[in-house]
Amino acid sequence: MSTFDFDLPPDASPDMVAIAELGAGLQQLTDAVDVLHQQHLELRAAVTTRAAAGGGPRKAPAGMPWPVRWRDLDRDNAAQAWAWLIDWVGWLVDRYEIAEEIPACWHRHGPLVEELTALAAGWHTAYDDQARGDEPLIWHERLARARDRLRGWDDFTRCRNGQHTGHTLDLRWPDAWTDAATESANADLVTRPTTASATPAGEEAP
Repeated sequence: MSTFDFDLPPDASPDMVAIAELGAGLQQLTDAVDVLHQQHLELRAAVTTRAAAGGGPRKAPAGMPWPVRWRDLDRDNAAQAWAWLIDWVGWLVDRYEIAEEIPACWHRHGPLVEELTALAAGWHTAYDDQARGDEPLIWHERLARARDRLRGWDDFTRCRNGQHTGHTLDLRWPDAWTDAATESANADLVTRPTTASATPAGEEAP
C-alpha cells in the first residue's frame, strides 16, 4: 500500500476526497520519477561501460528496433538507442578526427541526432557480415557528403569549444498550415480519376 493509499468513509467531505486524490497523484508522480531515475542510471552505466571497453563501435543492441526511428521509440528502446549512438559517435569523431565538424553538444540538436543516426545505421549495414565488398566504400562516399552537411549545421548552431549555444527559430509555420495543406490535397484529389475509372473495363492495369 502506498503512502497515500487509504480508505475514505462513505460520508467523506469533498475536501477529504480532494486531498486523497491529490495524494494518489503525488504518489504516481513519485513512482514515475523513481523509474525515470533508474533508467537514467542504467543508461549512464551502459555508456560508461562501452567507453571503458574501448575499441571499435559495437553493433546495435539485441532487441532494439531497427532501423532507428526516433519519433516511434518508447522510453526503453530510446535508452538503448541513445547508448548505442553515443558510443558510435564518440568512435566516429576519434577515428576520423572530425571534432571540429561536429559540436560536442550534437545530442542537443535534433537535426544532428537524425543525421548521425543515419550515418551510424549506414555504417553498421556497410560493415555487416553479409554486406557486399564495396559497401564500405559507398559508405565513405556518403560520409564525405554528410560531412559537408555537418559543417553546415555547425555554422548554423554556432556551438564552439564544447559550449552549447541556444537558438530560436526566426520563422515558424502558422499553426493552421496542416488545415491549408489538407485543403490543397483535397482539391488535388477531386481532379484525379477514381481507381475504378482509371483502368478501362476489360483491360489490365500496367
